[in-house]
Formats: sequence, C-alpha cells, structure tokens
Amino acid sequence: IEQEEAAEILLFQLAIENDNADCKRAIDPICNSAKTIADLIKACQNVGSEQYKAEMLAAALAQQMIVARAALRCFQCGQEGYMEQNCPRNKGLRENAQRTPTQLCLKCGKGYHWSNQCRSKFDNQGNPMQGNGTRGARPGAPRMHNRVHPPLPP
Repeated sequence: IEQEEAAEILLFQLAIENDNADCKRAIDPICNSAKTIADLIKACQNVGSEQYKAEMLAAALAQQMIVARAALRCFQCGQEGYMEQNCPRNKGLRENAQRTPTQLCLKCGKGYHWSNQCRSKFDNQGNPMQGNGTRGARPGAPRMHNRVHPPLPP
C-alpha cells in the first residue's frame, strides 16, 4: 500500500485481529482508546510473564470466591449468602445469652461456675481443696526434704 496512513490503519487492524488469546484479553479494555501500534505493544508486553499469570490466576480465584460465597446456605434459616454463625435471626440471642453451667462446679460443688474459673479454697463440706492456689512449688525450684541424714563415718 502506497499511502502511509492507510498502511498504518491496516497494520493496526491486523494487529488487533491476529493477536493470541492472552494478548486479546490485554487489548480488549483499551481497544477503543488505543490509537497506535505502540499502545497495543505496551498492553501486550507483560503477557506471558510470571507476574501476568499470577494476576490472571488471582482474578480467576477472586471470581470463584465470590461465586462460592454466594452459594453458601445458612443452616439456621436456609437463606443464601451467609453461614449460621452470621445469621441475623440469631443476632439478638447471641448477644444476650452468655453460657453458664447448668450444674454445680465439679471442683468445689458449691456454685454454678466453670471449674477452670473456680477460686474456692474449700469444698462444699468445708474441707480444704487440693492444689497450690496462686502460689506454691514451681517447676525447677529446689525441693526441701525433712530427712535426717546418718552421721558420716570418721
């Protein structure tokens, strides 16, 4: 083609039509705004690189996560989009109800509290409870034994 302007337009059109699938995905968003072949080359220069592949994989995974989250069903009310722990139907119940034990403490037998929170020093019959409390022997501390040692031979 003898006219330069016509040759440029034809070359530009051929570049758009004959690109591979990866370049097509990179060029599609800028196809209307690109005016020269240099713009197309800049759009395609990272295609095939590891970074480009990682970005494409991240975009695909993000899309799948959105679809997967929308497909979740609540076991409480049956609606889609959230799980039972986030159910709006349970919101008021969860805030007001704190779990308290339904039976007496297994450690002291005196109150309705959890054994790991028991601070009682005596059981329900007034007997002292086992344990060191907040103080006592620590691992690695030297032990004191009340032993009588026999006298050493002369």
